[in-house]
Amino acid sequence: MRSDFRCRWVDDILYTDDFAVGKLLSEGSRDYILVRDTNYHPDSGQVICPPPGGPSFILLLASAEVGDAIRPEHFRAFYFDGSVGFHIAPGVWHYAPYIQPASGSGDKAEVSLYNKQGSVFACVGADTVNEFGVYLKVPLTLDS
Repeated sequence: MRSDFRCRWVDDILYTDDFAVGKLLSEGSRDYILVRDTNYHPDSGQVICPPPGGPSFILLLASAEVGDAIRPEHFRAFYFDGSVGFHIAPGVWHYAPYIQPASGSGDKAEVSLYNKQGSVFACVGADTVNEFGVYLKVPLTLDS
């Protein structure tokens, strides 16, 4: 199933439209975002790729090895410079990609990322606020 992500910053809010599951919203600042929703697909993988020439993006990931015993400390942010995409294997915890604010492009810069998932769309989710009482703070720059 192909369903692209459309990402755009409006002031300090990153809006990510995932046309497979609906609109997502992350709040934060231009240095970080706060994330509470994560998921994995037990039966299929997912590929996320930027268009030619960028943009850089961040994926929040946790190993499939933790299974349903996920904890906030299992997550790591991975930074991509926009030159390659990434395959998320079945069972790997993740959520939508986060684009970094583009310098000099204004507050309403918008970009689409290619998203391809298996035809079986099973999804196991976790809400870190409801389950652990915390947001996951994801730095948007390497020096944050």
